[in-house]
Amino acid sequence: MARFQFKSRKNNGFIFLISFMVMGEATIAAPLPQWANAPAVTPVARLSLQESILRAFARNPDVTQQAAQIGIGEAQIDEAKSAWYPHVGLTGNAGPSRQTDSSGRLDNNVSYGITLTQLVYDFGKTNNDINLQTAARDSYRFKLMATLTDVAEKTATAYMEVSRYQALCDAAQRNIHSLENVYNMAALRANAGLNSSSDELQAQTRIAGMRSTLEQYQAQMASAKAQLAVLTGVQPEAIAAPPAELAEQPGSL
Repeated sequence: MARFQFKSRKNNGFIFLISFMVMGEATIAAPLPQWANAPAVTPVARLSLQESILRAFARNPDVTQQAAQIGIGEAQIDEAKSAWYPHVGLTGNAGPSRQTDSSGRLDNNVSYGITLTQLVYDFGKTNNDINLQTAARDSYRFKLMATLTDVAEKTATAYMEVSRYQALCDAAQRNIHSLENVYNMAALRANAGLNSSSDELQAQTRIAGMRSTLEQYQAQMASAKAQLAVLTGVQPEAIAAPPAELAEQPGSL
């Protein structure tokens, strides 16, 4: 009897384990919610510096939020100014009413009318509210300009890094091609007995070192391209040459 109970408990535990595994697989296979998906990166053929900065402005959520905040600030200024506008109101009464004037007393069952009010002076309260909302709107503008400057600086830096490492990769490949020509010449002279094999070995060493340098440049360029893609939302196959003004160094006394 004790053995039968032990097997029953074991089977129940086995069934629980299978159920847990099935639930675990279903949980792992569940798709991510929409908000958890990363923004997509679109491949493009070519990208310029100006276009990359404009794309970064459109992609950055802080820029969008602060631009909308400026619109809210404008609406708050209009709301504060509305205190100076005349206000028109309608009054009505469907029940019995009694009015008394110089001619006597008048009973009416229905009454209606229009009221017009105009603010004349409120001891500077409305003007202070307008100035407060204007200052808040201006602070939103300065904050947006600071954000735009920061985004533009980061984007331009990433763009120039991609251009820089692209130029370094091209230079390294040209150096490898030149060293390969030197190696071929050294091999021909060594085979002809004109030189020793040390020149050939030295050329091989330089080629290997330059190829290692090229791989480092390519890795750094890939990192710069990834950062540029995060900022702009696009993955360019090629980038345009930066403006010549950026390559000029300021003169010093």
